[in-house]
Amino acid sequence: MCGRFAQVVKHNQLKKLIDELAIKNRDEQIEINYNVAPTQPVAAVIYKGQDRFLTFFRWGLIPSWSKEPSTQFSMINVRAETILEKPTFKNGLLRRRCLIPATGFYEWRKSDKQPFFIHAGGDELLYLAGITEYWTGADGSYIQSCAIITTSPNETMQPIHDRMPVILLPEVLESWLREDFKDPASLQSFLKPCPAGMLELYPVGKKVNSVSYNSEECLQPVSLSG
Repeated sequence: MCGRFAQVVKHNQLKKLIDELAIKNRDEQIEINYNVAPTQPVAAVIYKGQDRFLTFFRWGLIPSWSKEPSTQFSMINVRAETILEKPTFKNGLLRRRCLIPATGFYEWRKSDKQPFFIHAGGDELLYLAGITEYWTGADGSYIQSCAIITTSPNETMQPIHDRMPVILLPEVLESWLREDFKDPASLQSFLKPCPAGMLELYPVGKKVNSVSYNSEECLQPVSLSG
């Protein structure tokens, strides 16, 4: 699964993102968050017609048919292998895709619960594949939400966990952000583990376990005894 990530987008990274993805409109700034947790707002790129927008979503998909935004129906992850089996997820993949820029993501090693930070080499962002949903309450309240698509681990992630987020490769970003691209088989073919060489990882302190802890110290590597 992917239950926590970092969204610390630097000015030069934001400029590159806007230029390369041809983003037309965006919110004034991306909130710096070293420890993004479920239900918190996350920045994501979406498409509307021929235009791309960078805006915010609640992390935790709320189906449009839900009577209220209950955590019972709030899903932070959707499995790539079964995404076409349920109408809510299938419609999201075909019609409501999003791209979530991330500095990296956290995962806890299953054997000892040691947290690790997984990121791209150099100063590159990771582009996580996601789907969105739009919920309207009887009182007129409105929430736009998203979920991250997960897949099986690559060789880098296998020693840590049995799931990882889908990280989209540069060559598929254009298709992912095209509203008229709706071929289910082609879209699902994008939802596979990224090459192991794309990722690097290191252990971080256990303060990241707390959703209330949000500091650049979350990204600092630590030494493991033994």
